Amino acid sequence: MSSTPTAEPSVTQLLNSPSTLNGHDSTDLPQPPQDPATQPPDDAVSGDKRKREENDDVPNPSAAPPLWKTSLCSFFRREAKTCGHGSECRYAHGEAELRARPDNTWDPTSERAKKQKLEEKIEECMALDNVMMTEAVDDDGDGGSDAGGLDPELSKCLVHLPRNWKSEKLKEFLSEKGVEFKSAKKKKGMALGFVSFENAEQLQTAVKELEGISIGNKVMKVADVIPRSFEKRTKSILAPRIPGVGLDGENVDDSMLANGSGDGDGTTGRSARKVVTPLAHMSYDDQLEHKKSSLMQILKRLTRNTRKACPDGIPLPEWIVKSRELGGLPCSLDGILTSPVVKGYRNKCEFSVGYSLQGKVTVGFMLGNFRDGVTAVEEPFDCPNVSRISSKYASIFQEFLQHSSLPIWNRFKNIGFWRQLTVREGRRPGIATDSEHCEANIVEVMLIVQVSSSGFDDAQITSEYERLAQAFAAGAAASSPALPLTFLVIQDHQGISNAAPADAPLHTLSIPKAEGGSKKQAADSVVEPKIHDYINNLKFCISPTAFFQVNTPAAEKLYSLAGDWAQLGPDTLLFDVCCGTGTIGLTLAHRVGMVVGIEMNASAVSDARRNAEINDIKNCRFVCAKAEDVMRSLLEEYTIASQKQDDLVSEGSDKVIVTEDEKAISMDNKPNPEESSSHELENGNTASEGLKIDKQEVRSQPQSSCTSEKGKTPVECFSNVVAIVDPPRNGLHPTVIKALRTHADLRKLVYISCNPETLVANAIELCTPSPEKIDKNKNNRAWRNMGSAGLARHRAKSMPASEPFRPVKAMAVDIFPHTVHCELVMLLER
Repeated sequence: MSSTPTAEPSVTQLLNSPSTLNGHDSTDLPQPPQDPATQPPDDAVSGDKRKREENDDVPNPSAAPPLWKTSLCSFFRREAKTCGHGSECRYAHGEAELRARPDNTWDPTSERAKKQKLEEKIEECMALDNVMMTEAVDDDGDGGSDAGGLDPELSKCLVHLPRNWKSEKLKEFLSEKGVEFKSAKKKKGMALGFVSFENAEQLQTAVKELEGISIGNKVMKVADVIPRSFEKRTKSILAPRIPGVGLDGENVDDSMLANGSGDGDGTTGRSARKVVTPLAHMSYDDQLEHKKSSLMQILKRLTRNTRKACPDGIPLPEWIVKSRELGGLPCSLDGILTSPVVKGYRNKCEFSVGYSLQGKVTVGFMLGNFRDGVTAVEEPFDCPNVSRISSKYASIFQEFLQHSSLPIWNRFKNIGFWRQLTVREGRRPGIATDSEHCEANIVEVMLIVQVSSSGFDDAQITSEYERLAQAFAAGAAASSPALPLTFLVIQDHQGISNAAPADAPLHTLSIPKAEGGSKKQAADSVVEPKIHDYINNLKFCISPTAFFQVNTPAAEKLYSLAGDWAQLGPDTLLFDVCCGTGTIGLTLAHRVGMVVGIEMNASAVSDARRNAEINDIKNCRFVCAKAEDVMRSLLEEYTIASQKQDDLVSEGSDKVIVTEDEKAISMDNKPNPEESSSHELENGNTASEGLKIDKQEVRSQPQSSCTSEKGKTPVECFSNVVAIVDPPRNGLHPTVIKALRTHADLRKLVYISCNPETLVANAIELCTPSPEKIDKNKNNRAWRNMGSAGLARHRAKSMPASEPFRPVKAMAVDIFPHTVHCELVMLLER
């Protein structure tokens, strides 16, 4: 560089010079207007940097452009030191130099902006619904308390803690932060913990230290601990339950309510009505529009994810190409079928037992998720989906618990006796059009009271059961009009969650006769507890734990829709997967040649077989097994003969009856579907072309008889195979999906889903074209962090070569008015 001195450039010249912006972020800053009169000579803007000398003048900020030093210098951020332009640089070289922008915001990379965002997050957290806790957090799950009771004035509740922390981890965290405390409680699985302090000074210091700390992606919230006003009781464990006192008499802080605002009167903003029926404030038409809009967004995910899952080199399915015409939908959504009954439609209600926000023993609905620390229970009177009969029985049980000598269940300590009340209602035949007619049709009621009897005296339990039966019988008779009461069942469950397994012990209690009040039925007169309901004029027997649609009038619409879309006929073999008590298969049995139902709940299968006998239906078979274990073998058992017939017809033979020996030969020589499909692909044919078989000739022939897989039981084989699946909320097992997808004889599939999210995930596997090379996806640990759609895309890579299904049409049925849920029906064909 020449040593010849040059004229000192002005601030404006430096700001306008491209050379001074070298290494800086200048794209977000507007350039000030250039003054031709102040343009420097050419050598002043030659692009060479110059070091700032000590006598350089610092520009006057007041005369600088509006964005002067409102962003940090990129060189400073990268190198953590001042750049070569020094104070003349238009960018700031530290937090001290950084100025606020004209709109009072800060550079997002600065510490001030980060702190501002943190404060906004804290305010957002404080604005959330308050955390409601009506029971104690046990220390380490050992049933003890190291604090001997929390003083609300010297205690705080820490919200948004990691769920996998326990008390020891919380204490370690507080010690690392230099927080002095008296005791700390945190139970694994909960998002909050309680901390008590020796004095007010410790508490204030801790709040300043802990408020706003980020743990992972959560911002800690420090909430007040507010005691509730419980009615004091002085009796021991044999006396009525003393809130705040455990089974062994120790103080377990049941009366703690974590409230972020410090106001315990109505600050939670929650109610059973809002939690259970969040759409109840809308008109019914608006509810349907809301659900339709949500379903459209969910269905669009099927198109997007299947497009992503399509293998390289395989053309996109036609339905994906045409989805642009439907706004991204995989198929047409034909609207929502309304529920005939909108109020009081539920024939099964499960009421939790707990404490209200005021400390009252309550039978109703929890006001939130237990995992979020919400245990408060509110009565169900304002819930429009609950019938008057169910609400009345909840009230009778609640009154009984006020004077019970056995404690209610403590969800934190996992101890107590009374846990839950389930009310199941049975209706007479006939379609109800409103809540009054629906209630008038209720002629049977089964009550299931869930308890945990471990550790309690048998004599005391027996005495309480007698009082319970008398209370229900008296309450039902005293109601106007009188309530039906058919069975009273005790379910003994020792688990943490109220969701008891199907094999949990059941015990039926004798109900006092209405006219005597105290005279009980003889023990040998108590029969197996069953109530009955009607769908399409068919009578269904329902056991205590069997699945049955909660909205019977709407279920009739649902099953009729599924049958119409399946295009059933006398030559149809209908597979009812996840059949429950057999409702779908039995209501459609008169339209098909054979129904095969699959269900893993033994009690439900027993009900299904009994329902077939009651309605004199002969063409139904119910298998008690997991669908993933038997689906493939059942499909082969009922369609092997038709496959043999197809081979004979294609060879020009007139023979359509398959003998036992021929079936045995075909079983031994039957090629593997995966191998045959792969072979066809190698010869230049697609999987779809190789698996398309013209069966019109065979379908015109009479149905044939063949033998079962064991070669002993004669079975009837069918040329038209249709499956209707109605899985639980978590969807179909991958093995079931594989069996449905790879069985070439299955041409139609009607999917009924109470959870559209899992329907989309299952449909991705069913509708994605097979890859030319199967990817086994071995040792892919990333699956653990995938969502349902991402996991389905990866499973589709390992799907054996087979013809994919395509979505044809979809329609929703509003089984659950006033809630965000509904049943979605989708027809898949190939």
